Amino acid sequence: MTVSEQPFYFRATVYLLLAGLIVAFMILAKNILIPFTIAVVFTFLLLPVSDKLQRWRFPKIVAILISIVLALAVFLSMIYFFYSQIVSFVNDWPVLQEALSIKWESLQKFISETFNVTQLEQQVWLKTKIQENASTGGVLVLGLFSATTSFLASFALIPIYIFFLTLYQTKFKEFVLMITKEDKKEHALMVVKKVSKVSQKYVVGIFLDVVILSVLNSAGFLILGLPHAILFGVLASMLNIIPYIGVMIGSILPITMAFLTKDAMSYPLAVAGICFFVQFLDNNFITPYVVGSSVSINPLTATLVLIASAIIWGIPGMILCMPLTGMAKVVCDNVDSLKPYGFLLGEEVNYIQQEHIQDKIVKHFRKSNNKK
Repeated sequence: MTVSEQPFYFRATVYLLLAGLIVAFMILAKNILIPFTIAVVFTFLLLPVSDKLQRWRFPKIVAILISIVLALAVFLSMIYFFYSQIVSFVNDWPVLQEALSIKWESLQKFISETFNVTQLEQQVWLKTKIQENASTGGVLVLGLFSATTSFLASFALIPIYIFFLTLYQTKFKEFVLMITKEDKKEHALMVVKKVSKVSQKYVVGIFLDVVILSVLNSAGFLILGLPHAILFGVLASMLNIIPYIGVMIGSILPITMAFLTKDAMSYPLAVAGICFFVQFLDNNFITPYVVGSSVSINPLTATLVLIASAIIWGIPGMILCMPLTGMAKVVCDNVDSLKPYGFLLGEEVNYIQQEHIQDKIVKHFRKSNNKK
């Protein structure tokens, strides 16, 4: 007797156990799976580049290596940009520290006048809390350093993964054909191509979206005279990749900088206004045209996937969750047994689907009435 023929409670138990084992494996093997998943996404992105070079009579291995080198050049350029901006930020840290101390004194006075808590009592309470969390903070910093070191070591394998995934793309296609029934082979290849297109469109769209938002944010911050405007403009744009949470963090950072470096409260409010206006443009005009509907996931699914991926893979999971969910939706939409799940993941019901559902409901009620 197969699993599908077993009672419902047995099947539910098996599926829950299987899901638990998969999640446990994803957590335990995240240092391997995260770089490999990133490599898969970027392999789909770089395939057109290597294919184009091969059409220009470049040998296959050389074409793959050139595409990887171009991608690394873009990545290293971004690293150099952030490094130069952070060095400039660190040079201004003494000035920011002095401004922070002045703002802290003002806050202490406000608390003292409003809640009748003296500044001495506030300092004693703050020192106590710092001492209580000192050991925990040390453990967290050590754990973060260890995790970062291991991740960077795994990150170095990404170009190697991309090379072999691209080199053996024909073998993977043959594998898909070998495990697919004869009458489904063409359909299976079509699904693989769709998944590849979704990944390409999403990554390219997000890159263009970040560039446009960086220009808009940086221009607005420069007009206001915000220190390190370009750094905060680009950082806010890149954090926008993380759904929902990234937008909030990306807005808080420049607002805090404006609060520390400017005397009038109008500056933080103006920075917040710029962040809100740029986000409005992004949600209503930029993303729909640049990113498009390549990953048409409804907000409830996006929120649940974001939380789950953050628990399982942390920040990398929050970044990867949307393209991976989009790929999963493409597979669900093109496999008959999984179409209900693709419908559940989707953003909205189109007219044809809605009409089809209504027809099913009407037929169901007609059958029920006929039986009566």
